[in-house]
Amino acid sequence: MDRSTQAIIAAIACLLFAATSPADPKGDAEPAGSGEGEHEGLWNRSSLVDWVAGIGSETSPFDELESVKSFEQLQRSIEEVKQMVLADARTEAEAIEGLRMILKHLASSANDSINTDLRNPLFAKRDPRNRDIGAYNPDAEYDQATIDGRYDYKLSGNVGTVPYLSITVNGASPDKFSELVAYLDDAAIRRHVDAEGNYTLWLTKEKPQAPGGWVALPDSANGVVIRQYVADRTRDALATFAIEAVGDPLPDVETVSDEEMALRFANTTSYLVVSSTWHRTLLPQMRETPNRFVPSTATAIGASAANAENYYQMAYYELGEGEALAIDFTPPETVYWNLTSASLWHESHRYLTDPVTMTSSEVRRNPDGSVRFVLAREDPGHPNWIKTFGHERGFLILRIVGVTEHPLPKVTRGPAATFAAAR
Repeated sequence: MDRSTQAIIAAIACLLFAATSPADPKGDAEPAGSGEGEHEGLWNRSSLVDWVAGIGSETSPFDELESVKSFEQLQRSIEEVKQMVLADARTEAEAIEGLRMILKHLASSANDSINTDLRNPLFAKRDPRNRDIGAYNPDAEYDQATIDGRYDYKLSGNVGTVPYLSITVNGASPDKFSELVAYLDDAAIRRHVDAEGNYTLWLTKEKPQAPGGWVALPDSANGVVIRQYVADRTRDALATFAIEAVGDPLPDVETVSDEEMALRFANTTSYLVVSSTWHRTLLPQMRETPNRFVPSTATAIGASAANAENYYQMAYYELGEGEALAIDFTPPETVYWNLTSASLWHESHRYLTDPVTMTSSEVRRNPDGSVRFVLAREDPGHPNWIKTFGHERGFLILRIVGVTEHPLPKVTRGPAATFAAAR
């Protein structure tokens, strides 16, 4: 475990403790027997909660800092999301997974608060294996860097061999978590790729004279998201990229202001609340008609969160013991599509090892070109099996790149044994 991961875990532990523990104005209390010369072993004790609770007091000279107030709002949001999870869960497993979902979202969003080097922003993975959460596409790689639109940036890298790549620049919004302020689709990126697959893009106020593509960067810009869709993880070479501030002036990296950290904590709170409530807010009409797909464009969902070129077809599914769903789909002629299953909390478990998703390059097609998927708890012996991981309800997400409409898949519910063979 690297130091960055350790820091994130420690920060989350402190948040959860503070969110559920009342203030305890005991003064500078110390553990019994921890006199002079006995503090050396404290760092490795597993039961320091009572001691830590006794260090603080009801008031502090820093209570009025905006960052302190924003941090406290984050603490409160953790408790409120927890209560929502317990109210919405139907089973013990859903309640447990819902609590884990909260930690996953905190771990994912904490990188944005921790990374304060705006001269050389680090691209943070939004979907490493232990954070298979937030309706992310398991057959994609999402990487995000925090930037400041008041400065200029150079983005460079190599497109690899993935079939699809896009770059989204998000910005601050008065009434949303974020909004799209600039976008480059796959074709626009590849216009600036050399024979070896390398590219340079300038995210700047003015168009530069240097070679490469240009994205006009507004002051409101605060993040860059790169999406790359993987057809076959055993074959595709992933794209690579790096970003750095350029020009004059460069971002000041000496200190982080109270206002800046308050904003970052607020963004972490917004990310947690927005992503944790998608089972209620993302196309809520799905819950009214189980086992039936609902169409949506990226614009309708929100292009800052969804890939702008995607057409989505989603379904909320419900199954009984021993049941399965057959999903019959006629694919369009396009560069990429995939079907993914997710839990009620929009988790897609163990996507690198288990059949939680299938792409257009992986499915077995019928002689007429159509595809049948079978969603079931156990392997029914069908080549296009999608696993439920024991869930009796959850979501199905079909992503199609480059179309604006398409016939909805047909869904049939019945005993799993009836869907064993390929149609």
